[in-house]
Amino acid sequence: MDYNFTATGNINGPVLAAVFAVEAVVGFIANIIVLSITLHQRKSFKQPSTIFFTSLILSDLLDVLVYLPMIAVATAAEEWILGSTFEQKRATCVFSGLISWFILHVSAAVLAAISFDKCLFITKPYFYKRFMKPWVALAITVAVWIINGLMFTLPLIGYEDYYYYRIYFGPCYVGFVGNIIYALIFGLLLIFIITIIVTSVWTFCFTRRFINNQSAIAGENAYNSRRMKLFGIFGSMLLAYTLCYAPSILIGFISFGFTLPEEVFATTIVTLHFVPIVSPMIQAYFRPEITKSFVSFKNALCEKLRCSHSN
Repeated sequence: MDYNFTATGNINGPVLAAVFAVEAVVGFIANIIVLSITLHQRKSFKQPSTIFFTSLILSDLLDVLVYLPMIAVATAAEEWILGSTFEQKRATCVFSGLISWFILHVSAAVLAAISFDKCLFITKPYFYKRFMKPWVALAITVAVWIINGLMFTLPLIGYEDYYYYRIYFGPCYVGFVGNIIYALIFGLLLIFIITIIVTSVWTFCFTRRFINNQSAIAGENAYNSRRMKLFGIFGSMLLAYTLCYAPSILIGFISFGFTLPEEVFATTIVTLHFVPIVSPMIQAYFRPEITKSFVSFKNALCEKLRCSHSN
């Protein structure tokens, strides 16, 4: 175990912390805008997809409001300063690491739910309308948050076979040493990934039939977007998450056998936390209720500027 809370690398802490801070601020603004429009367009919650996408927004906000500020402060100070005593520093360090795991699992679980929701929407549209009600989506979402929350609370209340470590420039990460929590964490993550793969492949097998025969039945929906057809919002979301998470996973495996430059680790962490910026932007582009709000705002602004110019 590493009990030294002082950064040992040569990374420029203040500069890297500024990057984290920018990601947090931009991510917060983007997610708050999308969340505000979603809450304003209350009718959109009649669509299960809106509940799932809102859950992603909430996980992004947890990242930019809790996790990113913690690692930004630690990186800027070039040591873990969150706590005045060793016990307090250890507790905040472990909390920070568990939050990062929690955000990852919630995001993966919600993406798996969206993938299943989209698969059902496309392949079984009549059954989808009867079965997938808003309360069903809400129940799934609440269950995802509660189960993951309980799972990552266990290490804090008795399962103490875990360790924490830092990557050169400050952030704390938590690992688990040979207990059932370790198997549960990676087992659930594997289930989420398999669900996404299976339902995505199944969906694309029905792509042509959906476009030709089911578009009129489905009506306007976030999944039934004219932009990029069925690749749409979920395909773009999945691509964005893959590009942001893949470097960290790949570098994590490579680092077991090779020593990599500190700059590589820093870059992967920056890329990882680019998700809260990209995700709401994709939602703003594809979700009909969000795009309509932007169009209405643009038209109102243009009209106001036109009136001011004429006066």
